[in-house]
Amino acid sequence: MSALAFAVLSLFLVGSSEASLNDGEYEPSDATRLDPSAGISFSVVLNANNENDEGITSIVAIFGDPDGSWTDEVDLECDTDSVADCDGTGDDLDGTWKTPVTLTAGDTVSAPGDEEIHFNFKATMDSGNVYEWRALNEGTGIHVNTLPVLSDDAAVTGDNMPYSVRTITITYTDEDGHTGDLSATVCEDSDPTSCEASFSLSKESGDETTGAVYSADFQTAFGGDLTVTVSGTDGFDSAEDDRTASFSVDTETPWLVNDSVSSTSAGEADQIVFDVVYCVFEAQAGTTVSVNVGGTSIGLSENGAYDACVNGVGTNYTVSTAVAWAADAQAVQFSASNTAASAENLDSTSVTINDLPVISDGSARKIDSNFIINATVDDINLNDGDSISVFAVIEFGSTVAMGLDENSNYTITVAESAIIDERGGLRTVTFVTADSYGENVTADFGTTVEVNKTSSFSMSTSSSMSLAPGQNTLTFTIDNDGNFEDTFTISASSLNGWFVTCPAVTVAYDSSSDCDITVNVPHVAAGTKDSWTVSAVATNDASVSNDETGTVTVDTVTGHDLTGDTDLSGNPGDTVTYHFTILNTGNAQEKMDYTVASSWNVDTPGGSTTLDMGASDTISVTQTIPANADSGDSASVTFSVINGDGSSTSVTTTANQIYGVTVTAGTLTGLNPGGSGDLSFTVTNTGNGFDTFTIGHSGVWANAKSDDTVSLASGSSATVDITVGIPADAASAASSSIGLSATSSGAASTDSYDVVVASSTRSLAITGDTAYTFNQGTIGQGTATIQNTGVSTTFIVTSMTDSVSFATSEYTVAAGATQDVTFSIMASSSGDQSFTVSDNVDFSSATHTFSLTARTFSTDMSNWGLGECSNSGATCTYDMDSWDGSAYANAGTWTTTLDYVDANGQTGTHVFDTTIENSNPTVAAPSLDNPVQGTEQLFSFTIPTDADGTVTHFVIDFGDGESQTFQTSDFSGQTVTATHTYSKSGNFDVVATAYDNSGGSTSQTVAVSVSDEMVTLEGSSYTYNLVALIGFFLLGAILSGTAFKLQQGVIAGDEEMNERDRQRLESVERRMESLSEREELMEVSAYDASRAATKLEEHISAFNSILVKAQEIAAEDKLKELEAAEEARQKEEEEMQLDLEDPDIEMVAERFHESLARLVAARDDLSKIEKHLARILKMERDEQLEKLTEMTESYESTKRKIDALESSKEARDAAAVENNIMNMLSAAASGGSMADADFGDFGDLGGDDEYEVEIYEDEDGSFYYIDPDTGEEVPCDEDGNAL
Repeated sequence: MSALAFAVLSLFLVGSSEASLNDGEYEPSDATRLDPSAGISFSVVLNANNENDEGITSIVAIFGDPDGSWTDEVDLECDTDSVADCDGTGDDLDGTWKTPVTLTAGDTVSAPGDEEIHFNFKATMDSGNVYEWRALNEGTGIHVNTLPVLSDDAAVTGDNMPYSVRTITITYTDEDGHTGDLSATVCEDSDPTSCEASFSLSKESGDETTGAVYSADFQTAFGGDLTVTVSGTDGFDSAEDDRTASFSVDTETPWLVNDSVSSTSAGEADQIVFDVVYCVFEAQAGTTVSVNVGGTSIGLSENGAYDACVNGVGTNYTVSTAVAWAADAQAVQFSASNTAASAENLDSTSVTINDLPVISDGSARKIDSNFIINATVDDINLNDGDSISVFAVIEFGSTVAMGLDENSNYTITVAESAIIDERGGLRTVTFVTADSYGENVTADFGTTVEVNKTSSFSMSTSSSMSLAPGQNTLTFTIDNDGNFEDTFTISASSLNGWFVTCPAVTVAYDSSSDCDITVNVPHVAAGTKDSWTVSAVATNDASVSNDETGTVTVDTVTGHDLTGDTDLSGNPGDTVTYHFTILNTGNAQEKMDYTVASSWNVDTPGGSTTLDMGASDTISVTQTIPANADSGDSASVTFSVINGDGSSTSVTTTANQIYGVTVTAGTLTGLNPGGSGDLSFTVTNTGNGFDTFTIGHSGVWANAKSDDTVSLASGSSATVDITVGIPADAASAASSSIGLSATSSGAASTDSYDVVVASSTRSLAITGDTAYTFNQGTIGQGTATIQNTGVSTTFIVTSMTDSVSFATSEYTVAAGATQDVTFSIMASSSGDQSFTVSDNVDFSSATHTFSLTARTFSTDMSNWGLGECSNSGATCTYDMDSWDGSAYANAGTWTTTLDYVDANGQTGTHVFDTTIENSNPTVAAPSLDNPVQGTEQLFSFTIPTDADGTVTHFVIDFGDGESQTFQTSDFSGQTVTATHTYSKSGNFDVVATAYDNSGGSTSQTVAVSVSDEMVTLEGSSYTYNLVALIGFFLLGAILSGTAFKLQQGVIAGDEEMNERDRQRLESVERRMESLSEREELMEVSAYDASRAATKLEEHISAFNSILVKAQEIAAEDKLKELEAAEEARQKEEEEMQLDLEDPDIEMVAERFHESLARLVAARDDLSKIEKHLARILKMERDEQLEKLTEMTESYESTKRKIDALESSKEARDAAAVENNIMNMLSAAASGGSMADADFGDFGDLGGDDEYEVEIYEDEDGSFYYIDPDTGEEVPCDEDGNAL
């Protein structure tokens, strides 16, 4: 959208009632890039609002990025040629406003580069109105940037060989300081389109704003004259001109690479291989390659192509040749040329030609005191001018030059005296020769010389002669001055026998070793002395020995041992006493200074004691435990002896734990039934240490506690919350005790709090229609709304009249919620009706009263018939067996029910009959052929028709006792065909009978003669049967029709007369069932409460027979009352059942009110009983539980005794039976009479017979059994032996 279009649109949208900025423009408008220093101008036309008479506070041009990353503002100047008054108001300000002439392109962007200029205009008026030209999201298409410059100084440095690395350099300048992105491309002058891939230049030095040098090293695969072109960009715009530099690559001059000499050291006869690679940009004719070795030139031959010449082609050249010996290393230089040019010579590794001398033999022998040493040595280069020197190297020192004797052998004579001081013993001789090159050859032929061994040594000690009691060591050093390793035998002795001889010592040549003499100084007084002597004898020369003597003195030593008690503990405020013993372990009397340190109070800070050698002293230190010490607090008693290096020992006293805890209950008020809250208890650790308490809680309203255990530091407290849940059925102002206990291993405490339910928590209000109108005898529906203004509760709805009934009589309504109540209204008569709603706990109630108008039905329908079925409001129900949609089509008497709704919606019913005479079906007389006995005969009959209905079935009786029936579904076409086979011959009447849907029938009879056998037909019997059958059928049809009519009449009458009574009875029955259930619930609750009380009293009466008797009498009386109440209730139910069969509504209502009154009274009584019982249970709970526990224990003990007595009696009876059986068997076996047998007394439990008793284990692990004679417990072991 153009600036003009945008301005016009802005003006259209804003309207003339507001100022606007229009026609925003800029110059130059056709530019796409500007230098930052280039001038640029922006202008806009202000259309001020003259009505508002606004003045300008500021009018600016806005520059920035559309994303809001930066913005800037420039104040506009008034164009006095188009603006009437630059300082005026309203329309005087209309005209062009533009930027200052000093504005540059660089002022409109955040930084030069590719950023496009975006602009907007904004005017702020003194009225507070702000007007903008447009959003800052449309650009100018102009970006601000200075073009970079490449200086005309591009240059290529480096030689012109194809393999050379050259350097291109150029100067890059960018006034905006942008880093350059420069690249160079090499092209052939002969074909400028033939170019290599470009490569980048990097900054070498300088600053872009004043000129920075960029460079790059490069190689080219081109040859001849070449040009490199450099181009550059600052990342946004390219330099206007590329720069070039020319250079060339030599295509003719060869060069040599990869020279190789193998090997560089060899003998005269060895072959040396010289290799080199000849390279050239383009192959040239006349190639020669040679190598100069020590001044001798040798030509090389081609040895295959080489493909690794940089920017050239290559060929391997090689030669293998021997080189003559020379006194020095010989220089190696390769050279090459072609017809166009020669390569630069290539110096290679020099070669050395020399053969090593050879030592072929060597020997040595001793003559007298001299050693004669010989060697045989030769060198093949001696004839070429080489020379050699020969040496004999004697181990451990001497190297002697050997001379050539007359036999061309090298020899030397060495005197033993010249080398005896170097080393004695066996010494090896090796031979060394060197030529003029300095090449050394060494040979070892196992040659040795034996030099005599000499002994010489010195012995000394630097050990102190002042020794402390105990084991000491004196170190003697032996220096071996002989010419070989020697072993020295050491002996030591002293006047007091304190010295112990050390073993022999072997000392290496020109070395020294120590011998440690052990000196066992007894624990004697300081200053005691002992004289000693130590002697040493050499082994290589036993005549050489040394002795050392001296005296040792016992030094004064100090020392002590310190021992202390073990750690103790005690209660805060107690004292503990420790004992510390100091033993003088020195060899002189010493004063022992000691200190005592502790963070708790001690009875002494320290002191001193003087002890003789070996004496000791015990010091007692008493420490006091602070009265406020926490459990586990501890403090050390450090006893330190400061003599000598000092010593110390510590013991630690720990404070015991003192246990204590308190529990303090908080408060919790204002809870409603069904509500919950947290009752806080504070548990405080009053002990002196960390303790963990097990938390218990009690109370029927206590649901849960926040913590099962609480761990507390000494003096710390914690809050434990018990969640108290008030039962939804709790009465207002009811209360229950909530308790909390805290128990640890050493302390316990409890506290409780009585939580009281808020008062007056249940209340309600009832709203609903105050008047209803229904047709008399109908049941209408009414609604009312219960507004629960208290806590959530269950409300009971009680009708105060017979005409109002409720399908649901109980509603549970949440707090603050409403409940719609639907009720049925029996419109028996007009008048006021009411019902009461009360909660089932606090019995707060409200009553709702409304007026009832009962309309009556007054239309006379006694003379109405089918003609009135079309009346408005009339609905007829027809007998569909005959009704064809407009009239009754079939014969018979048909019943029609006409229901009529009058203008008030009242409904009346009239039932009347319509009689239609029946026309029997038409049956055509059949024409049948005479059949033959035993042959199947086909009989064809015309299908019967019925003019006023339908034929239901068609029966063919063949006259021989058999028939065939066709249903309507069997009819197809004009005829039906029957098949029949007569089993005997004779004359038969075939009767075809059709039956219609009205019960009518028509028969046609045809006589047929069955040939071949004449049999007299008992026609009268058949006819009688047929007549009887038809008669019974007709009679049944008549009776069925009559019964159907009677039934329809009775039902219709009953439904008309009893429908309202039935509804009322059903309502009464529901109310009676609800009342019955409530009475049963109340009686069961009362009975359960009585049983609970009776059961409780029965337990208590175990040791109080009088109380038991009283309770039994009370229970019997209560049971009689309950039984009487049950009988009365059953009698009432029976009477109610009779009333339901023949109901008397007034009597039912009266009984209902009586039952309701009894229910309310019973509920009050039950509430009183429950409260009374709760008080009794609360007062006697602890006592009863204790008695119950004692009774249970006594009962179990008594039961065990009884069980034991019974077991004992059974055992004795069994033993008596067994004994009598044995007597009987014995008498029989001895031939005596069974009468003589002694069967004993089956019931006698006396005597000394053994019997089994049961062993019981007591709680303390002891055993006992029950004496069957006394019933007492008899202590015994686990095997039943009495103790």
